Amino acid sequence: MPWVALMLMTSLGMSALVVDVGHAMVVQRQLQSASDAAALAAAQNMPTGSYSAVGQTYSAGTGDKNLASGFAITGGTATVTPLCLTTVSNWGVPCTSTSPNAVSVTQSATIPTFFAGIFGVKNMTVSATSTAAARGSIPLPYNVAIVLDSTLSMVTYDSNCGASQMNCALQGVQKLLSTLYPSVNYVSLFTFPNVTTGTVGIDSNCATAINSSSFPYDRSLSSYISMLPVGSYASYRGDSTGWSGIPNAMPYTFPAIPTTTAGYTVGSGANAPTYQVVGFSNDFRTSNQATTLNTSSKLVKAAGGGTSGCGGMQPSNFDGDYGTYYAGALYAAQAALLAEQSKNPGSKNIMVILGDGDSNSPNSSSSPDSNSPGISSTTAQATQSLTSSSYTYPASYLLATSNGTYPSWNGECGQAVDAAKYAATYSGNPTTIYTIAYGASSSSGCSSDQSAGTHQGITPCQTLQQMSTGWTSGAKTYFYSDYYAPGGDSGCQAADKNNQVTSLNSIFEAIATDLTSVRLIPNNTN
Repeated sequence: MPWVALMLMTSLGMSALVVDVGHAMVVQRQLQSASDAAALAAAQNMPTGSYSAVGQTYSAGTGDKNLASGFAITGGTATVTPLCLTTVSNWGVPCTSTSPNAVSVTQSATIPTFFAGIFGVKNMTVSATSTAAARGSIPLPYNVAIVLDSTLSMVTYDSNCGASQMNCALQGVQKLLSTLYPSVNYVSLFTFPNVTTGTVGIDSNCATAINSSSFPYDRSLSSYISMLPVGSYASYRGDSTGWSGIPNAMPYTFPAIPTTTAGYTVGSGANAPTYQVVGFSNDFRTSNQATTLNTSSKLVKAAGGGTSGCGGMQPSNFDGDYGTYYAGALYAAQAALLAEQSKNPGSKNIMVILGDGDSNSPNSSSSPDSNSPGISSTTAQATQSLTSSSYTYPASYLLATSNGTYPSWNGECGQAVDAAKYAATYSGNPTTIYTIAYGASSSSGCSSDQSAGTHQGITPCQTLQQMSTGWTSGAKTYFYSDYYAPGGDSGCQAADKNNQVTSLNSIFEAIATDLTSVRLIPNNTN
């Protein structure tokens, strides 16, 4: 009997060791997985989001998303701690007292024992800690097409930024280029309206910026703004060298909706219109670790960051005659993205669109100013009559109609939405669309959509909202708004609280950060 009792106690002890300790190890592993998930989720929402609340939501606590089912776990409350780590800062993710660059999540859970209770051990406590670095610590392979409004409204002074809207937008592009990774990111710059292939290079040759107060266009016309040549405008005022410092705009063209990776093509000849300012390149910085932009890069020069006084892109000659029309530029950018993606297996496509959302390209070239240059065809309609001895259009280009679907001079804002949605839902290779409403109205505009087209009654703000990927109120979206800019109003705001930054530099920085990933790091990282 003593031997039986001794063996029984030994057997129970072994059972306690095997079953209870084994059970604790399984629970700890599940708790560790939950901590990993909670830390990554919290890091995704840093630095401005509710990362602490998100970390709690993805923990293993009762009612949380990673509760370990099948085990009698009590407790499980997560402790979410923001961190400022030098190692992560060295990866290019800065840290301040209000903007941490890492987060740790610690959880403990108390579990009942099965056999150890015989020895007085009724419960066991297990714990797990995970640490994750915020977005920016891992670059992801992207092809990025930036589509900038360069119409005449962009010469308006933005007191919030302290420069013309065009130059403020370019500062934002520089911020984006400063944050992307040249090892895996290829970037191209597009604009609207078209400019000639013979003069588009002016945008990337670091010409001196034109001061908005002396920009060579007629400010006296309240209903129509027309760019005017120096020689034929008696009351011209401003810098007479301005005309050679900006490209020549052309009437809007309508590339076919892209269905292959053939790429974006333009006509032949020096006066052929093109939307693409600079092709895809990754020379904007000399390395991932470089802290300054590469001043020799055409892309950087077009963004005004080549050297001190580098002007970068500016509104072009005559573009006041052509107004704003997004769809043609978006299809051109999508075609170029598909072609670039085929060269970079495993990459994804991104389009960043900035403008005020108000498409208003007229169907007539009738300008109220008799000194404006003659335009031989309608402004919004690219027809064969535009073909001359100096250039030709690709045969695939479309002709505009009045029916409200692409290409048309009716329903222009709706066509922009349709073009963006087409790119965002492209079979097999969807493009993520970020939109930046820069001074967009939430109440008026989009005059050609009020009684025609596929989105009747749409406003400029709604145009840009609906162009962005995933636009639904309160959900994760890719829409940002600087409603403090001229023409904007407080009714045009992002629904996603993580997107509610309003300065262009901060918006572009947020987009760049979004194009990176978070990662788990050792808990003892400094």
